[in-house]
Order: sequence, then C-alpha cells, then structure tokens
Amino acid sequence: MEYGIGATRRPDRVHTGACGITSRGRSATRESVLEVLRTVPSVIACPLCRPDSELGLLDR
Repeated sequence: MEYGIGATRRPDRVHTGACGITSRGRSATRESVLEVLRTVPSVIACPLCRPDSELGLLDR
C-alpha cells in the first residue's frame, strides 16, 4: 500500500508486490487491501499493476 505525503499519511494507492512505480509503499495483508479499496473512496488501484484484478475485484 502506498501512503500519501504529509502529517496524516493516509493510504493513497494500492499496488501489487511486484510493482516498482513507488518507493512509499508498505506491505499489507490481502484483507487490509480489500478493506481499504472497498471503504476509502480516495484510494485507487494502480492502473499499471492492477491489484484490483489480481485480488478479483471489479474495476472501480
């Protein structure tokens, strides 16, 4: 999971473990990624590595 910059450091974008597009990512469990994608409207799935497809979710 990639986190934003600043004091709040909220989740910003989700990537697969093999995606090299960010250096601000941290490991996350499948369950936490699914919950964030479903409940935080500002979080997006990376359009390059497509973790939403990898996890079996429909496009947002």
